[in-house]
Amino acid sequence: MRNFTSFIAVVFVLFFGSIQLKAQGSQWISENHRIQYQKFAWKFVGSSNFEVYYLDKNEALAKSTLAYLEADFVRVTELISYSPVQKIKVFMYPNHETWLQSNGGISLVNVQDVEKENLANFRIEIAFKDNLGAFKQELTKQVARIYLHDLLFGGSVKDVLQNSLLLTVSDWYVLGMAAYIAAGDSPEMRRFTYQIISENKIRKLPLAKGKEAELLGQSIWSYIASTYGKQAIGNILNLTRIIRNEQSSVSSTIRKPFSKFLKEWFDYYLNDAKQLEVNSQKVFAWEEYQGKTTLMNSYRVSPDGKYEVWVSDDAGRYSVYLHPIGSTKTQVILQSGLKEVDRHSDGKGPLLSWYGANSLAVLFADQGYTWLKNFSLDKAGKVRGEDKKKIANLSYLDVKISSNGAKMLVRVLDKGQVDVGIYDLKRNRLNPVTKDAFDETEAHWLPDNRILYLSDRYVDSLPAPAAPFTSAFVWSPEEPENPSRLFSTSGKLSNFQFRSDSVAYFLQAQSNGNRLIRFQWRDTTFQQMAVRSVAWENFELTPTGIFSKERVILTDKIARYAWTSIDELTNSTWIPTVLDPVAMAAVDQVVSETTDVAKKSRRARLERQQSIRLKREPGKLIGPLDYESSFVMNGSEGQFKSDPIRGIGYGYEVKANDLVENHLFKAGAFLTANLRNTDIWGEYSYLANKLDWNFRYDRKVLGQDTETASQKIRFNRFALTATYPFNLLSRLSVTGMYSTNRSFSQFSLTNPEDYSGYAGTLVNYVFDSTVPMGENLRTGMRISLSAEGHKEVINSGDFVRLGVDARYYKKLSNSFYVATRFSASHQLGSKTQATMLGGMENWLFNQQEARTQESPLGLANLAQRDVFMSHFAAPLRGFALNKLSGNSHLLLNVELRMPVNSLMSIESSSILNSIQLVGFTDVGTAWSGSSPFAKTNGFNTNVYGGNTNPFQATVTDYRNPFLMGYGLGARATIFGYFVKFDYAFGIENKEVKSPATYLTLGYDF
Repeated sequence: MRNFTSFIAVVFVLFFGSIQLKAQGSQWISENHRIQYQKFAWKFVGSSNFEVYYLDKNEALAKSTLAYLEADFVRVTELISYSPVQKIKVFMYPNHETWLQSNGGISLVNVQDVEKENLANFRIEIAFKDNLGAFKQELTKQVARIYLHDLLFGGSVKDVLQNSLLLTVSDWYVLGMAAYIAAGDSPEMRRFTYQIISENKIRKLPLAKGKEAELLGQSIWSYIASTYGKQAIGNILNLTRIIRNEQSSVSSTIRKPFSKFLKEWFDYYLNDAKQLEVNSQKVFAWEEYQGKTTLMNSYRVSPDGKYEVWVSDDAGRYSVYLHPIGSTKTQVILQSGLKEVDRHSDGKGPLLSWYGANSLAVLFADQGYTWLKNFSLDKAGKVRGEDKKKIANLSYLDVKISSNGAKMLVRVLDKGQVDVGIYDLKRNRLNPVTKDAFDETEAHWLPDNRILYLSDRYVDSLPAPAAPFTSAFVWSPEEPENPSRLFSTSGKLSNFQFRSDSVAYFLQAQSNGNRLIRFQWRDTTFQQMAVRSVAWENFELTPTGIFSKERVILTDKIARYAWTSIDELTNSTWIPTVLDPVAMAAVDQVVSETTDVAKKSRRARLERQQSIRLKREPGKLIGPLDYESSFVMNGSEGQFKSDPIRGIGYGYEVKANDLVENHLFKAGAFLTANLRNTDIWGEYSYLANKLDWNFRYDRKVLGQDTETASQKIRFNRFALTATYPFNLLSRLSVTGMYSTNRSFSQFSLTNPEDYSGYAGTLVNYVFDSTVPMGENLRTGMRISLSAEGHKEVINSGDFVRLGVDARYYKKLSNSFYVATRFSASHQLGSKTQATMLGGMENWLFNQQEARTQESPLGLANLAQRDVFMSHFAAPLRGFALNKLSGNSHLLLNVELRMPVNSLMSIESSSILNSIQLVGFTDVGTAWSGSSPFAKTNGFNTNVYGGNTNPFQATVTDYRNPFLMGYGLGARATIFGYFVKFDYAFGIENKEVKSPATYLTLGYDF
């Protein structure tokens, strides 16, 4: 009873001290969680090809999005020469913070699995970020990725299986194609290619990843379309599915070796770069500043030009940096947001605005609300922050504070459309400036309280101009319903900055990047500055010059240009021009009729494919309708496993959930070759609220036969878990459970059954900041602390188990990663369950250590009744399973991992590209008693003789309690299995043992 009282005290301290941990196996079981600050009420509208799900009052945006997708469907499918049959489901969120609260993809392990699942299931999750143009472009990109995935990997079950095993395409191929479909020959892509070509920093195509691969691929597809025609794109894509080689499909289509094609691609953009250099002048900055982060959002400079601020994004955790210009130090003045390492973060983060005499306003979202926090800087540069103020919870896209700090000029997404408004901070009320469906991209205060804003609205009686298109309007409070149009032009304008009441500067997006334009307000004239501003993202005007945030090969830096160098530039007159879409369409029609005959037959084929669907659904709008939970299968998988007690078997798992993944169902089974040893388990999770609930049932069966006995053990456990997330990196779980163990003889019915029942509690704290860098590769830290206690309710006895599992992963270079793990556990009580040390998890053809003393796996090939409540500690390579056992254990693992594809890429073999080489060291011990160095520690005492032998001896061997293993290994993905092979030497009591080999399945720790 004293031990059980101690257990209650330990659990109480751990629970309220928030230091609880859970001892885990070497292969970490990832359990994602999200934090819900609000209830989601979903509705949806549908059409022939799409269903758009939306929240709250965004019906107008959902309908316009649906109309845009349907209008763009023919263009996309015609370009790739493929028309899918399945509908795409689009889940649309009003802002990035709301998207982070959703449970989408929570049942999967990492962002790569979520991405694959969404592609295969025709599902898109997208958050509105900045404006309608950028939103639609990103939406098209994601739609294109789904169609490309279906084209390359879809079809019958046989095709999916073959393509997933035999077809591997590089990131540049798919990401670049999707970007080209969405944006075409974009200025961002042209700017990137100019930078990598002029600086000769072109990475090999198969090695490029992420945004770099996307822009490289976009430039290649754009070159193919302009040189060989758009018809070649569809031919290349469909040929890739057949011959399963991306480079060969390009070469076969254009009838040219791929190396020669790349040389011509390089020359094409090199000529473009030379033309840019001829038509512009290089202006040298007097200073360039590189911050600690590679990307800077919301860059702003104080009115006196002495301070600058920006926002950095760490996987959704935002930091606002303040930098005194000329100093090497920066200061973080505010942090907000939820760090989500398992989801791609692409939010804007806090919005910044200077006002008055060096006062700074920060508008940010936190814990489901919107806050405004003001900072002031004194003459010495000391920052003083005021208390944050809660304001109306709207989806803010941009903010400019008035000079007196009483009002905010904001762009918001409200009722499904982007509008400009004036927010009165004293009355907490938004007064709209615009109330239309047009896309307002910027808004600025004018000195006389008027407002200048940029929009795609056109008020003349002429036909609507060709997109993209920008108009500058001036709104006056005296005539709020009648804004005056300042000028209009084709293309995108951004970053209006006022040098004085009569002179303004802005950026115009041109084919090779942004161009700086000077605007004379008084006579409405424009000059195109000759400065080579191709790298400029945005800029700020200061008394000393222009401070530009520049993106150079995907890294942001700040360059400072003096007014003297800017004013001395030669410039030319710039005239706003509006392209006539009617004339453009007429030109396109003439060209298409004279140059592309085969295009008509291809389009007719696509239209026939589309008509099949239209017969079932005649293109009418469905909804809006309330979302109803409809459960879908979220994948199933089977794989071979090796149980340390029952040997090799086959496990199968199925998953089901509703579309928004608030309800998750999982079930699985494990069956060994003799059909007698089985596992059955199932669980249900409810995740709609901040507190998550999970119910799980497990049943395990073990049958064992000897020459004189036949035994069966049955284990059952019911567990109910409540999980409270502190943030997206850490959580606390409390589990109540009841476990039964039943052992009985199958030869003699007269032998009594051995039965036990344990009521238990588990408290577990987990912190996980790791970021996947590749298969079996991570960076970051994981910590799990646990305390569990069990009380025998049928017989007498109890036990308490405390555990720690800490892991640290670090990238040493592009070729080397180091992974370290420390695990330990300790038990106390009268019915302690053993921890067994040795071997590896999921070890095929495993070997067990022959033990003469009492063993958890039992003697004479008959396991103990409570064997399923034992704990296996691994890996300890160089030794067999159950080499040591006891009530406590210590284990340290260190691995140096080298992915071979970081050194070379074998484009034709996914198996060879997945190979990793590993060097490892394992050190550990397990014991019973106070310490591993005690005289009676559970492993240095062996009993020989006894039973039928009249002689019995007890031998105590005072040996080194720690075992050590070291060696080399290799890993690779073979037919969907991550296979590990290790060759290890064990050291016991300073003696090097014979080498042991291990063939295992599953990732390392």
